[in-house]
Amino acid sequence: MRRLLLLLVFFPLAAEAQLWLARDTISARDSITLVFSGDVMQHDPQIQGAWDEEKGDYDYMPCFQYIRPYWEEADVVIANLETTLSDRGFSGYPQFCAPWQLARDLRESGVDILTTNNNHSCDKGGKGVQRTLHYLDSLGMPHTGTYADTAAWIAESPLYIRHGQFKIALLSYTYGTNGLPPGKGQVVGMIDTFHIARQIEKARLDTATNIIAFMHWGIEYDTLPNGEQKRLARFLHARGADIVIGSHPHVVQPVEYEMRAGDTVGVTVYSLGNFVSNQSQRRTNGGISLRLKLERQKGKTRYRMDYAGHYVYRPIEEGRRRYYAIPLPDAPRLLGKRDSVLWREFREDTERIIGGVAGKWK
Repeated sequence: MRRLLLLLVFFPLAAEAQLWLARDTISARDSITLVFSGDVMQHDPQIQGAWDEEKGDYDYMPCFQYIRPYWEEADVVIANLETTLSDRGFSGYPQFCAPWQLARDLRESGVDILTTNNNHSCDKGGKGVQRTLHYLDSLGMPHTGTYADTAAWIAESPLYIRHGQFKIALLSYTYGTNGLPPGKGQVVGMIDTFHIARQIEKARLDTATNIIAFMHWGIEYDTLPNGEQKRLARFLHARGADIVIGSHPHVVQPVEYEMRAGDTVGVTVYSLGNFVSNQSQRRTNGGISLRLKLERQKGKTRYRMDYAGHYVYRPIEEGRRRYYAIPLPDAPRLLGKRDSVLWREFREDTERIIGGVAGKWK
């Protein structure tokens, strides 16, 4: 059971969409633990493998069973939903559409918030955007990044996490949508420095204690951030974003602290890699979940950070390929000989990329 009760409250237009974390006692020194997981993708074999003949339903719970204990240690878990949702017409690459049960089982397994804007947001056009928002709302799954119309965008962005002394603003942006436009009137948060600056200022005026910017950016399969990512990260921190969380490359990229006058004032994670996908080439067959503990005292935030890498295990079971996100510490007892070689390779690559900036999740 999660330690905290999560309540999503939508206020009237021009007010705030807030995720409240309620608990019995609030101390002068308050803290919150956030976990960020990477790209939740759905290729055709994943969709086929999730079908449960006995239940007559799609079942993604087995995929998340090993990572779930890590998620349950957090107050809030956030991941990137890199597919649209529907109840029919499913498809994988290049235009993704997954069963809505994927979001249901993510929520049941411990994910609290999904970002929805990325280069696949409009894969099924405006109807796909609408259906995805409908299913997330019907499940009570908070989300940020795509909006039914301008009024919803104004009312729901930023999305706020409220907890004790914390009021954390969540903003989400993508470099593009593969040239596919949203439906008439719909809004997809795009990387536009003018609008980003205005939204960060809005969050500050709304007395946000912290601002998290989710950025769908970079070059696929590059393990180092490019110049544009670095420029945008500097811009975001300079404008007031404390935490920058990246996605899109489908591989892990470095983590950096933002330092001023010897103090840590922010964090940039250039890419978390894949959370789950059918990609199997080197470095795409896994990702990291980054755990960030924020402690608030006397108006200032302190950061403690570590991470858990995981490997996507894809065995053939009962004639179908199945998918399991396996935390690296659990891999030796769960994987066969071939996958043991691959997960060690992934672990070594990840440790080399992250270096000593973030410790391993204990």
